[in-house]
Amino acid sequence: MARYITLNGFRAYTLFDSGSTTNSVSPQVTEVVKLPVFQLDNPVTLQLGCIGSRSKIFYSCNVTAVFGPLSVDHYFDVTNIDRYDCIVGNPWMREHRVLLDFANDAIVINGVPIPALTEGEEQE
Repeated sequence: MARYITLNGFRAYTLFDSGSTTNSVSPQVTEVVKLPVFQLDNPVTLQLGCIGSRSKIFYSCNVTAVFGPLSVDHYFDVTNIDRYDCIVGNPWMREHRVLLDFANDAIVINGVPIPALTEGEEQE
């Protein structure tokens, strides 16, 4: 499911991905928002769900993320992302009790349902 969240005041097109074990923001967003990034001492391998599809994570950042009733400072890996500005994965969703309600096309935070973007809205 996709929705816009705010990262340090920037409206970021975000994928809520229940299959992701990391939270990621694109390098382009870190440049536009002027987020301070930190080089990792030990780069982390990013393994995707297809054979031979992997990359390395070299940088991270901390960012204030605002979505619905939630406003938190959170750690994000800086990774090359196609199509989205940000990916919110299981670590973020578990910590902040986010539920993906596929029956109602909503992202639920602390019992507050927020409609996911429709396919038409995503195309815009």
